[in-house]
Amino acid sequence: MKKISIQTIKKKKNKQLITCLTSYSKPVAEIIDKYCDIILVGDSVGMVLYGMKNTKKVTLSTMIEHAKSVKLGAKKSLVVVDMPINTYYNRHIAYKNAKKIIE
Repeated sequence: MKKISIQTIKKKKNKQLITCLTSYSKPVAEIIDKYCDIILVGDSVGMVLYGMKNTKKVTLSTMIEHAKSVKLGAKKSLVVVDMPINTYYNRHIAYKNAKKIIE
């Protein structure tokens, strides 16, 4: 099974449907992977799993841990990860934090 890339998504844009579902864990990612082009690890994890009122208290560390789990389960889909508030307030900080997520 070939991994979907950003280029694959770009080629589909305005030509084919692009399917995106949200996952916060490896088991869910494994289930939805065959149906998706993109799996989103959303900062909504704060509300869905941790009972927060909103996404403002979700940390970069939380997003990194859930992203690691989802990446283990996603064999085909492109994994996209939300960056929490205040982790991208300038280009340099955004790059540094995005790199942490990717690693």
